[in-house]
Amino acid sequence: MEPPELALLQQGDRAAWNQAFRWLYPTALAVATHKLLPIHPEDIEDIAVVTLEAIVDKAATVQDVQELRKLTAAIAHNKAVDLIRKLPMPVTPPHQDEDEPFDPPDPAQPLDTLNHHELVRLLELCMAELKEPCRKLLKAAFLEGQKQREIAEAMSLPMGTVGVTISRCLKKMADIAKRSGVHEEMRLFLG
Repeated sequence: MEPPELALLQQGDRAAWNQAFRWLYPTALAVATHKLLPIHPEDIEDIAVVTLEAIVDKAATVQDVQELRKLTAAIAHNKAVDLIRKLPMPVTPPHQDEDEPFDPPDPAQPLDTLNHHELVRLLELCMAELKEPCRKLLKAAFLEGQKQREIAEAMSLPMGTVGVTISRCLKKMADIAKRSGVHEEMRLFLG
């Protein structure tokens, strides 16, 4: 859209001002939208209209019609900021009662499940090469979460033997991981 002639605007020509409003309204609306959309979208058009009303008085002070567009942007920005300053402060939620227990946010990372599955895959690769007693013992201890006492009862082993055997089986598993080339990946996962 072509801008109106400045001389006609300064004379108060109605057709020139209608053209000026159609030309400047998108600028006023864009600036108001940028400032107010996340806060008060219902006030965007009001700010744009008030901005155009203020431009009428400024037409006599400019040398070039293009200056009106810059003024429109500045006025719309200032009016939007004024509105934001007049808005009430957001209400903050009441503080939690000190007697209530603190419930911290869940520290789990989005990729934890993926990392867990990859670690399980690497462990299964290594465990497949272990002999049955070691595989059964490590599965009970680490995958099923059984305590050493439970493992000793289930496998008919002395309780003191379970810990020592787990340690030996883990060493064998580490050797298998090194031979198969997944040792470094497992080290990264296990930290």
